[in-house]
Amino acid sequence: MTKTFKIIFIFLMISILACSNSDNDEADVTTNEKEIKNQEEENEVDSTKPTFLENEDPKPSEKKWVKVEELSDEFDGDELDTNKWNPTPEFIWNGQDRGWYGSSRSLFEADNVSTGNGFLRIEGEKFNSPKYSPKDNTSEAPQRRYGGAYVYGKTLAEPGYYIEARMKASKTAMSAAFWLKSETKPCTDNFNDGENLEIDIQECVGIFTGELGDEWTNDDWAVNSEWDKIFHYNTHRHNSPCNNIGERQTKGGKTNFDKKNADEFHIYAAYWHADGSKIDFYIDGALEKSVTPVIPFKGALRLIMSSNFYDWIEEINAKEMGFENPLEERYTRFDWVRVWKLEEL
Repeated sequence: MTKTFKIIFIFLMISILACSNSDNDEADVTTNEKEIKNQEEENEVDSTKPTFLENEDPKPSEKKWVKVEELSDEFDGDELDTNKWNPTPEFIWNGQDRGWYGSSRSLFEADNVSTGNGFLRIEGEKFNSPKYSPKDNTSEAPQRRYGGAYVYGKTLAEPGYYIEARMKASKTAMSAAFWLKSETKPCTDNFNDGENLEIDIQECVGIFTGELGDEWTNDDWAVNSEWDKIFHYNTHRHNSPCNNIGERQTKGGKTNFDKKNADEFHIYAAYWHADGSKIDFYIDGALEKSVTPVIPFKGALRLIMSSNFYDWIEEINAKEMGFENPLEERYTRFDWVRVWKLEEL
């Protein structure tokens, strides 16, 4: 009987400690996020208009910017607004799930998405054991070892929009990305004349694991680009059964920051010209580069916030990849997303 009581006592103590650690993690997150918000209020960005430095606004004098409410969010609620956003990549078309659940070692899961203290958060995690996506072949061994998420707008973004977000990467090897993509419909049914198009407003990682000349060569192309302190933007025309172009066609650019993407927030933005001929990329209200894609991007695209484990990232131990960091450091954070369109005065 005494032995039984000892076992019960030990079990209760372990449970209490586990709950205590979880509560401490949440308390640390709340404290950290409130400090960020206080700093933000000292340098308040006007939420009633797009973010531009002086003389950077492309708006014609006879027009005004109007917020597209369906794609804008301050994330002030305790839960994600599912009238605006879908927290899972699931996309059923004619009875088939055409969603993309992440790169080969990653899995997008809705339970990694949360809101709190005015932020949308995407948690990065390393699973205790690999998992399957809903579309994987379960007769083969599972390969998905890292958890992230893919949140997309239920309203499509249109040419002519100015699209911006204030974002910071996690302190993990997971990506932080703000981008647009053709819907995952068959090419004969999409809004882009069968084209599979993508606009990356920003993509980076929180921790870069590789080195030039090491045994893992998949990342050699990215080493000198410093992917953990980068503003990386692109326009992609992907191959599809409707265009058969073969290799992906890309136009874009990059610049580097002094600090890492996980150490500070930036406002990443793109002005998608109404005729689809150009996309202007902005950082913190300043024009970085005007990009002319290989073809005009004329059709509506899906707006996405995501965190993924890229196929080219080198796997090292969990600690060095940041997956043993406190919860507050494993969040990719979006402070807000704001989308604007031009209307006549």
